[in-house]
Amino acid sequence: MISFFKKLWHGETSGLTAAAFLIGGASLVSSLLGVIRDRLLASNFGAGVELDAYYAAFRLPDLLFYLLIIGAFTAGFIPLFTEYAEQRGKESVAKFTSQVFAWVGIVMIALSTLLIFLVPWLMPLIVHGFSLEAMGLTITLTRIMLLSPIFLGLSAVMGGVLQATKRFFAFSFAPVLYNFGIIFGILVLAPQMGVVGVAWGVVLGAFIHFLAQWSVAHRAGFGRLTWPSFAAEGVGRLIKLTAPRFMSLAVSQINLVILLSLASSLTVGAVTVFNLANNIQSFSLSIFGISFALAAFPALSQAASRRDDAAFSRSLNDAARKIVFFMLPATALFIILRVPIVTVILRSGKFASNDVHRTADLLGWFAFSLVAQSLVPLLSRAFFALQDAWKPFWISIVCEAINLALAYWLRGPFGISGLVIAFSVAFWINIAFLWILLHRKKTNLSSADFWRSSGKTILATLALIVVTIFVQRWIAATYSFQMFWQAAFEVAIPSLLGGLIFLFVAWSVKSPEVFQFVFAVKNKLRWARK
Repeated sequence: MISFFKKLWHGETSGLTAAAFLIGGASLVSSLLGVIRDRLLASNFGAGVELDAYYAAFRLPDLLFYLLIIGAFTAGFIPLFTEYAEQRGKESVAKFTSQVFAWVGIVMIALSTLLIFLVPWLMPLIVHGFSLEAMGLTITLTRIMLLSPIFLGLSAVMGGVLQATKRFFAFSFAPVLYNFGIIFGILVLAPQMGVVGVAWGVVLGAFIHFLAQWSVAHRAGFGRLTWPSFAAEGVGRLIKLTAPRFMSLAVSQINLVILLSLASSLTVGAVTVFNLANNIQSFSLSIFGISFALAAFPALSQAASRRDDAAFSRSLNDAARKIVFFMLPATALFIILRVPIVTVILRSGKFASNDVHRTADLLGWFAFSLVAQSLVPLLSRAFFALQDAWKPFWISIVCEAINLALAYWLRGPFGISGLVIAFSVAFWINIAFLWILLHRKKTNLSSADFWRSSGKTILATLALIVVTIFVQRWIAATYSFQMFWQAAFEVAIPSLLGGLIFLFVAWSVKSPEVFQFVFAVKNKLRWARK
């Protein structure tokens, strides 16, 4: 048993569907823990000042992490790592990785320390609508959580190595350990320290996240400590490739800061319900959408480095078809069952019925763009694999401007829902621009296979919608349980029957994604028994 786990933890995963299945499985576990985490937070603190402050406190740590780390490792690190590994050998790529590891550590420590001192001046600019009580608590929580980007930044370097070398297991389960840290903060630290204990749980989770990925990358020969040097091979190229992605994410993060500022000026709890609804819709997004984008990226980078246009188009189309196959039915279920879903996940303790309906409304609008939210990471990574990060940058500028303009316009008549409507519309515009520009690069994204597969998925989803609505209404009219059990039945039974009819119709029309999924599961089980 121990040898099996070691093999799984340190081993490579071959094949897009198998890799995505592994990432998706880990994302499912992490998302389930995220649901438990959010339920515990909602039950203990409610949609009030403390949770508003907690979610607002993530803004600066996330800003630092996403700008400097996510930008570098989606736009530059993996393509360069793949290129050096194929053309120059393991020793060269190991030196490159060590230099990046050293630079990330120094930069993240320096910037986190600087921001810890600047927080009292920065947070009033970000959440100007908060009361004095909420502002003081937000400043305290932000200072604590600014330690987490240091560990997450170092972990991202190791995660980049694991993705590039197709060691997806440890990479996939690191977020599970991160959520364990936060839950530890809620259950063990919060009873004595309040929401401050949850903030320390965030830091603990970030440290475990790093430790898990470093253990595998270090054993594979990466992650050695060294003194950083600008003259080191590959560092300059990485900075150049990162620059447009950095600016693109800067625009996105500034956009989120402005949306947070708008939300803080609305009713108490607006920041909380916005984040909770976003977390719930991210459940399927991380399991299916992000999983296929991450799993496809090494193959896209490899095909691009070899200038193999056919393999590049094949990988891109394969991942896009699978994303649509999984996300379209998820969209339908979230929209139809949004109220019972939120009730099951969050209705407890201090989280009242009004909070449930506010969150459910936002969940429905978030779900409207689930397919687009899932495809954007994939199509953006297609550009990154081609080492062309400027086009996604200019597209993001346009889309974020549209997002903000719509948010300002819609928040009056729709309140916090207006911000989410603007968010979803901007994502669909984003995907349209990315799609058109990729098609001009002759990647055959709009192939007959893609549209044929999507048509079959739409047909199966329509069957799911009919069954789900009928069964949910029948349960609501026939049975009357306590609130939790009523909602649980209204989620579980319609989802199960709707999912079964979806798979049956997809199988009947010979949707290739059904057969590929079954094959990937069997193949993974066969590999595990060896």
